[in-house]
Amino acid sequence: MEASAVAVSAVIPTRNRPELLLRAVTSVLQQTVGNIECIVVIDGSDPATARAVHTIRDSRLIVVPLESSVGGSEARNVGARLARGVWVALLDDDDEWLPNRLERQLQRAAGSTSATMVVSRFIDRGGGIDLERPTRFPRVGEEISEFLWADVSMLGGICGFPQTSTWLVKRDFLLQVPFTKGLRALQDLDWLLHAYRQPGMHVIFVDEVLTIFNNEQSRDRVAKRIEWQFSYDWAHRNRELFTSRAFAFFLIIYCVNPAAQQGAPLRRQLALLRECYRLGEVTPRLLVLFALYSGVYPLCGMLLPKRARSRLLYQFKLLLHGKN
Repeated sequence: MEASAVAVSAVIPTRNRPELLLRAVTSVLQQTVGNIECIVVIDGSDPATARAVHTIRDSRLIVVPLESSVGGSEARNVGARLARGVWVALLDDDDEWLPNRLERQLQRAAGSTSATMVVSRFIDRGGGIDLERPTRFPRVGEEISEFLWADVSMLGGICGFPQTSTWLVKRDFLLQVPFTKGLRALQDLDWLLHAYRQPGMHVIFVDEVLTIFNNEQSRDRVAKRIEWQFSYDWAHRNRELFTSRAFAFFLIIYCVNPAAQQGAPLRRQLALLRECYRLGEVTPRLLVLFALYSGVYPLCGMLLPKRARSRLLYQFKLLLHGKN
């Protein structure tokens, strides 16, 4: 396929999940848009994945095995640098696209000469329940950090930016603003905060569900293994990218919450709350969240094993969203 014929390059970083990868790749190759390529970046030695992906016979599939692991961020960057499409569409190896995902996004992008990114809604699938996300898109002029963290209900529900597997980004822009190499978690949030600081950033939001985020509770995801101290350090390194209000909510949601789950002493969690006081951003809503995240887990921990505690909180959150 000649470079000029490629409209979209799908980039899938992967490691040690051959069965899931095949589902993801199939969802790309079954798109209603034909002038695409699918770049699979195998992040380090992984014979099983290499064997599995080579069973697919399609000239649009490009497999890039890396000699050593570089992490998800750099694996995406590798794919973007090799891409021949005008647009790069990201897909995690355990997610999948609906057949018309690229067609609908490209249709919306065609009406704009300045768009650098197109995103859409998705299905959050887990525990036998499908939830449509996000609950809303950022408002015009809304700070991205405020949207990501400060618009949270008293009961813990947040809007959330469309998941990475919904992103369609101009290749030139992605090369200008690459993913932070070596960042082992919070990769998508880190990229968004930096991308939104670029003067040419222009996002088109498509109010259609076009992607399935397979959020099975039993599956091992990087986000589930983030140590609260990692999130805390990352946030402080990028402090200038947050409003004070968003930073305070981040400390509660991404630091107090996992700190409680990971057994951090209550005095450490209170120290995080005191940091919010120093920011001048402690509100009744934030205090309720602190009570929810610092109090629910220790109380349940005395009565329930960890797995049962996780299931209980997951079902509780679903009920908060009107699902049963």
